[in-house]
Amino acid sequence: MPSQAAIERKLKREKAARQAAEKLLEEKSLELFYANQKLEVALKQVEQRSEASFKRLELQQRVEKILIYFGRLFLRTNIDDVLLLDVVKQLDEISESIECSITLAPDTLPSLKLPSYVSGPPKVILEGDAHINTSIPIEVEQKQIGSINLIVSQSSVDMGFVHSQMSSVGELLSSSIYRNLITLRLVESKERAEASERATREFLAMINHELRTPLNGLLGSVELLADTKLTDSQKDLHQNLSQSGLMLRTIINDLLDFSKINAGMLELIDSEFRWYNIDSMLQSIFEHKTTEKQLNFSIDAQCLDDKIICADQERLTQVLVNLLGNAVKFTDRGHVHLNIEEENGNYVFRISDTGIGISDSAQEKLFQPFTQADRSSSRNYEGTGLGLAICKRLVELMGGSISLSSELGVGTVFKVVLPLNVETAEIHSQRVENGASASFDLSTMKVLVVDDIKLNQVIITKMLSKLAISHDVAVNGVEAVDCARKRQYDLIFMDCRMPVMDGFEATRILRAEQYQNPIVALTAGTTREERQTCFDVGMDDILSKPYTAKDLVKTLTKWNPNLA
Repeated sequence: MPSQAAIERKLKREKAARQAAEKLLEEKSLELFYANQKLEVALKQVEQRSEASFKRLELQQRVEKILIYFGRLFLRTNIDDVLLLDVVKQLDEISESIECSITLAPDTLPSLKLPSYVSGPPKVILEGDAHINTSIPIEVEQKQIGSINLIVSQSSVDMGFVHSQMSSVGELLSSSIYRNLITLRLVESKERAEASERATREFLAMINHELRTPLNGLLGSVELLADTKLTDSQKDLHQNLSQSGLMLRTIINDLLDFSKINAGMLELIDSEFRWYNIDSMLQSIFEHKTTEKQLNFSIDAQCLDDKIICADQERLTQVLVNLLGNAVKFTDRGHVHLNIEEENGNYVFRISDTGIGISDSAQEKLFQPFTQADRSSSRNYEGTGLGLAICKRLVELMGGSISLSSELGVGTVFKVVLPLNVETAEIHSQRVENGASASFDLSTMKVLVVDDIKLNQVIITKMLSKLAISHDVAVNGVEAVDCARKRQYDLIFMDCRMPVMDGFEATRILRAEQYQNPIVALTAGTTREERQTCFDVGMDDILSKPYTAKDLVKTLTKWNPNLA
């Protein structure tokens, strides 16, 4: 049997082993406890990160939805108070932890009246939490005009992420407000341009009337004076007066037409006429001057002698007067010729002279307005510098071209190519063009002349008296309406601008009363709008000032009821 001592030693060893095992178990249990704790902490951290990521994703999606919705809306609609309040409301709804408002500087846009934009009362959830106040600037043209103001719960939201998302909203508002401002500026610019255009048109209409009206009296008096008995000395003075008046008419036309072209108001008015109408005008203007300078002056237009031309007679005459006027002015000996030929379906006008010529450098700027080729060191030749610029623009309006060739000391040739509508003369066109023919008796006509200017009354009534036409005179629209109600007239010549009642209103009243006889406008207005107004109120035709006796006879013949 084992001894007592051996048993005790064995028990001691078992006890020590058991104690060591218990200690090891205790240590492992403690390690397991710590590991469990770390695992729980890690799990909580993972859960927190997942929740934060989900919140970030949800916030981002909601902001993107807002950006898409309002981005499209702002492209179609101007920003106003209702839209901004809607923006704030939707921003408030993206998170319970964020409260939003928007403030803008006063007068940012006329459509924005409120000083600030808040969707409603403060959120209850924010009242007991730690908050962070931040703002996102709204900038337009590098200037801050407002801000998106945020109150954010400090414990629940990543401020950096919130700031970056709200910055996108701020950029959207900035670009939208800038676009609205640009639109407003464009509207204001357009309104200013339209006001300026209206002022220009009104000024041109006024100055057109103020210049052409006395010119009508001047040229009409000169024409009537030619039918009186004049001494040789008086005939010379009359010739000078006639030439000066016609040249003044050309200068006035140039100045007014240049302004009308720049304002987009010039309109070509085609009519049927014979070449001799222009030929006689050119002869009357330049024959005396060329004789005085001992120049050989000739016009060769055989290709147009038996033709009816359909074009703007006044503008074609204006071009030729300017070109021939320059040729005569710069030629001291030799000749000035106008030759017209038909080439390839177009008509070519060549104005040649043996004048002092134009240098190559001067030719480059010759067609610029208010520019003169100073072809003498002492500048002996005066002028407005508009003639050739007007010629170029008128020729281009007529669908043609103008060019020149010149040599200093030898002369100059201007070449104008025009696609004129020309037909062989027919019997029926004789009536239109030869109204002054004795075969047409106008003496049976009864005419009413309505004009407030005494000189113009004298001119037209004397022209009518020469044709043995019976006429009455009214000085304003009220008298005109009264006369037309009491008497029957074959034709009414109606001035447009008069005191008391103008010709437009008088014509409206007569047409409203079913007055059927022709009413012809007597007007110095030549713009498209003025002419259209004449027809809109019920006028049948226009006799533009200054007019000649031939113009008057042509109009009378056209509307003579006995020739209808």
